[in-house]
Amino acid sequence: MRKLFSSLLLLLATSVSFAQKNNFGIVTYTVPSGYQLVKNDNLLTYFKQDSKTGAYCKFIIYKTLPDQGGSQANFDFFWKKMVQPAFNVPDAANLQPQAKLKGWDLLLGTKMYNNNGVSTMLLVSNFSGENIMQNIVVQSNADIYKPDIESFIASVDVAREIKTDDKSQKEIKDPDKENTVSTKTDASAPSGNIKYEVWECNCPSLETGTLATTKLNTVVLSPNGKSLYYMPEKGLNGVTPENSNQHDSWGNVTDKGNMLSLVNDKYGKMELYKINATSMSRYLNSKSSVYKKIKPVDGLRFDGAYSPELSYYNGKTDVISKQIDPNKRPIIFFKKDGTYINEGIAFSNITYGDDYAIGKGTYEIINFSLILSTQSGRKLQVSFTPVLDANPTAVDNPGFIINNNIFYRLNRSFTPHN
Repeated sequence: MRKLFSSLLLLLATSVSFAQKNNFGIVTYTVPSGYQLVKNDNLLTYFKQDSKTGAYCKFIIYKTLPDQGGSQANFDFFWKKMVQPAFNVPDAANLQPQAKLKGWDLLLGTKMYNNNGVSTMLLVSNFSGENIMQNIVVQSNADIYKPDIESFIASVDVAREIKTDDKSQKEIKDPDKENTVSTKTDASAPSGNIKYEVWECNCPSLETGTLATTKLNTVVLSPNGKSLYYMPEKGLNGVTPENSNQHDSWGNVTDKGNMLSLVNDKYGKMELYKINATSMSRYLNSKSSVYKKIKPVDGLRFDGAYSPELSYYNGKTDVISKQIDPNKRPIIFFKKDGTYINEGIAFSNITYGDDYAIGKGTYEIINFSLILSTQSGRKLQVSFTPVLDANPTAVDNPGFIINNNIFYRLNRSFTPHN
C-alpha cells in the first residue's frame, strides 16, 4: 500500500474531468459502489468492511474549517487536533510537495501506523483557500481496497475556482481573529454583522418514539429573508449566509401574514404561526411547540460560576475529573468587570474551540456570540443564548446555552481556585 502514496497526489492535482455525483463544502467526489454512508453534522463517513477478515476502507469528508494561517498551518492544526486524537496516531504525517487545484492549495499527508496490531494507512488531503480549509481522510488496512482508493481520489475535485485577480472580492480580516468577515463588495451583499432574531422552542421530540421527551430547537431569522434551523457553533457575530461555510444550510422565509413559511432545501419546510410579537407556534392554534423570541444579549455582563456538568449544579462533585486533577474543574467564572476564569472547559467541538481558552482573560457578548480573549491574545468565539425567553440579566437566571450546551448557574459556594 505504500506504493500508492506517490501517485495519489498527482491524481488529486490533475483529475478534474470525472463526473461528480456528491458534494460537501467546497469538494465534489464520487464514491465507489458498495459503501455505506454515515452522516454527521460535521462530517460524512463512507465505509466498506469485510466482516470475516476485518479488512475495511473509509472515506471521511469533514466540513470546512476556518483558516489557521496558511496551508501548512491548516494541515498541522487538522492533524494534531483531529486526526491524531480520533485515529490514535502517535507521529507526524509524511507530507508530499504542495500542489494547486483550481487555485486552492493542496497538501497531502500520509502515514502507515499500527492500529490494534494491524498495519493501517491514513491519507489526509487538505484544501486551503478563501480563508477556509477542508479535509478528506482515507483510512484502510487492506490492499484489496487499492482500486477503490485510487478511484475515489481521482474523482475528488473542488466545486469552484479561486480567481486571484477578481477585483470584485476584497479580503477583510479573519472572523476568528478580528470578528470581521470576508465578503463581496457588490451592493447586494449583506453587511458583515447582520442583527439576527433567534427563536427557541422546547418542543416535543419523536426521536425516542414518544411525545414525553422534549428537545430544544432553534430557528435563526435574518432581516433579508433567510433562515437557519440551528445555531452555528460560533454564534452569529460576523456570520452571513454567504460566509458561514454552510451556505447550503440556509433557507428562505416568506411572511404570509398570520404565519412565516420557511423553506429549506436541505432540512425541509417549516411553518411558524404568529401568536404575538415574541411567540410563534409550530402548528396552527396549538399551545405546544411554541417558539419564543430570544432577548438581546449584546454587551451583557454577569457574575457567577457556570458549568455544563449537571452534577455540579446538583451540588455534587465530578469524581472522575477530581481524581485526575483536583484543580481542573469544568467551571467558568464570569465577572461583571468583563473578566473570566476558566478552570477546565475546552469548549471543544469538531469545528471551533481548544483548551487555549482555559485560564484567565476577558469576555464580550455580541450578536449571540461569546468571545473569550485570552491573556496570550488569542480569541475564541462560541454561540451564546439565554434559555428560551429567559431574562439574561436576572440575578436568578438558572443558566445559558454556550457552545450549544446548557451551562448551569452554580451556587455561591463555588469560588475560583486562584
